[in-house]
Amino acid sequence: MERMQTFDAIVIGAGSGGLTTAVGLAKIGRSVLLIEREHIGGECTNSGCIPSKALGHYAKTYAAAILVSGTNANSELYRREAFAYVRGKVAETRTRETPAHFAKLGITVVMGEAVFANPQHITVGTTDYRFSNAIIATGSSPRLIDIPGLSAVDTLTNQNIFNLDDVPKRTLIIGGGPIGMEMGQSFALLGSHVTIIDTGSTLAKLEDPAIAATIQTTFAKSNITFIGNARVTRVEYKVATIETEHSNEPVFVAFDKVLIVIGRVPNIPTGIGAANVSITESGITVDQNYQTTNRRIYALGDVTASLKFTHVADDIARQVVTRIATYGLTTIKIKAIPKVIFTEPELAQVGLSHRDAEKKYGKNNIHRIEVPYSENDRARTDSNESGVLVVLARRLSGKIIGAHIAGAHAGELLTVFTIAIDNNLSLWKLRQTIYTYPTYGLIIKKAGDYFFATQIGTLRTDLIELVRRHFLKALLGILWILGLTLLYRYQMAQDHSVTDTALTLFDFISLTTFGPLIYILAYTIRPITFIPGTILTILSGVFFGLWGGIVYTIIGANLSATLAYCIGRYFGGSTTENSVGLLSRFVASCRSNPFMTVLTMRLIFLPYDGVNYGAGFLKIPYLPYIGASIVGTLLGIVTFVSIGASISIDEFRTNGIGTAAIDSTFLLLSVIVFVTSLGIAKMLTKKKGVSN
Repeated sequence: MERMQTFDAIVIGAGSGGLTTAVGLAKIGRSVLLIEREHIGGECTNSGCIPSKALGHYAKTYAAAILVSGTNANSELYRREAFAYVRGKVAETRTRETPAHFAKLGITVVMGEAVFANPQHITVGTTDYRFSNAIIATGSSPRLIDIPGLSAVDTLTNQNIFNLDDVPKRTLIIGGGPIGMEMGQSFALLGSHVTIIDTGSTLAKLEDPAIAATIQTTFAKSNITFIGNARVTRVEYKVATIETEHSNEPVFVAFDKVLIVIGRVPNIPTGIGAANVSITESGITVDQNYQTTNRRIYALGDVTASLKFTHVADDIARQVVTRIATYGLTTIKIKAIPKVIFTEPELAQVGLSHRDAEKKYGKNNIHRIEVPYSENDRARTDSNESGVLVVLARRLSGKIIGAHIAGAHAGELLTVFTIAIDNNLSLWKLRQTIYTYPTYGLIIKKAGDYFFATQIGTLRTDLIELVRRHFLKALLGILWILGLTLLYRYQMAQDHSVTDTALTLFDFISLTTFGPLIYILAYTIRPITFIPGTILTILSGVFFGLWGGIVYTIIGANLSATLAYCIGRYFGGSTTENSVGLLSRFVASCRSNPFMTVLTMRLIFLPYDGVNYGAGFLKIPYLPYIGASIVGTLLGIVTFVSIGASISIDEFRTNGIGTAAIDSTFLLLSVIVFVTSLGIAKMLTKKKGVSN
């Protein structure tokens, strides 16, 4: 074994996510080792995005040319050069992705298999490398199925399809997802007879119905045969036997090549167990910050169970670089994820589907705006009128919650809606923007016009519904504000501070036999009076002593927590599936382990009512919430009751706060309990981080 080398960061995998991470860390001065097993650029450059889009472009160009001039010797020669063109584009891209290029950026590149030796060491061949942080970006490989009779020679995946010299005369594609659709259309445009089979009932089954209808019509015109609810059971003499759910008779399809595109499997690095990194069948387990169960190691891209898109890997990589640069002070922001299928026409989608929008917000709370491309002047001049734009927006506010496009330049148009969703922009706002004429972008303004007309038509109904839905909440809010105003005026009239008011209240309590009940009631309704809970807890020690104060405060605090939770739940909106930042992480954490999350927040003395209202507003399950509150507030209650118990009320009234008025024994107890609480919270946080 050669002498160990040490790097600030080791990046495993030189695909989109790995390259972005390596370059980003190098730019901020970190020493970076980039390890690649096969070829720099990863799947996207060599057998994914670049070659597939190059083939699609070539196929569309060829189809447009023969539509004008017909087929001849020149067109046939052009057609046969399709894969040579693709390989040329891949080679062009690779010239910008070489070890020498990255060496100039200060990145050390090693070609070979990365093997984890332990939680902080990686070996490549005979060399041992040590890291402060490691980033796993090893991507994925095509998922295969065993079909009796199908030979390896006749089987295509994205990894060998671009090595072809010509398009097969007959192509059978197993899998009707984005890759199957893109490759199927490209092959069909280049003259192959294409049959696509899928276990689903239709192509583009996850798209908006209007979008799905557009692409299905286009594929039918391209002589692409689709067989839904089907599977291949065997192959014999280059004929596939296909069974379908709708017929007892099998379908026979002849082919020259079979392309299998039924999903991806993660490329898990060797020795991952030695690194204390947990994995599942879906990939490496990561938390919301893309850290693995080994906190020094991040994982991103296809190797994780998250969305497997190149642009997602790139974005997460940029955020991981920032997180490492700030030593964990920043967190990964959840964003809207745009998706594009690069067929002709393009299919683009971001945000919620119509079905999910109705499920989340209610059918009567959204507007579905549909604008045909035929309404756009540029689409008409380019004879691209067969597209459609569908926008989903909240009624009244016009907040965009989803956008779906089938048509020319759909991917580029989608960017506007992605920005709108991430920044809570509305159709009202997009409608006010000036768009260059004549451009495809004007269809966005047209969607705003459609929304305006639709909203005006339902304005009266929507306003009545808004008042009906929020009347009781508004009334309670007014009464709440009125009560606080009266309390404030009383304090001003009596020249009392909040503390004076609390003392007056507890003077009254101390003179009655029902003092404890009055105290518990006062503590219970505290969320709607805003009397500081800390002051009440301290005063309970003053008036009831250590043990009495603890018992009465436990009862009052948890009744108070329940009331605040109910208020938050009542005033809370719909579920926060699209929440971002700290809110999204709080929601995700509470849903995965509500008891531990709330318990930790109680132990670190986060604002008591903030947690109460927040838990209710976000609809955190009540039983684990209140259970964690009972356990988690105990140490806090002891801390502040001890402070109160250390104060002699008679000495305080006579001489104010001084050494004679304070019993140092109780004060020391409060300090010990406070430090203990923080220590337990820290241990729970670490344990929770590892378990995630």
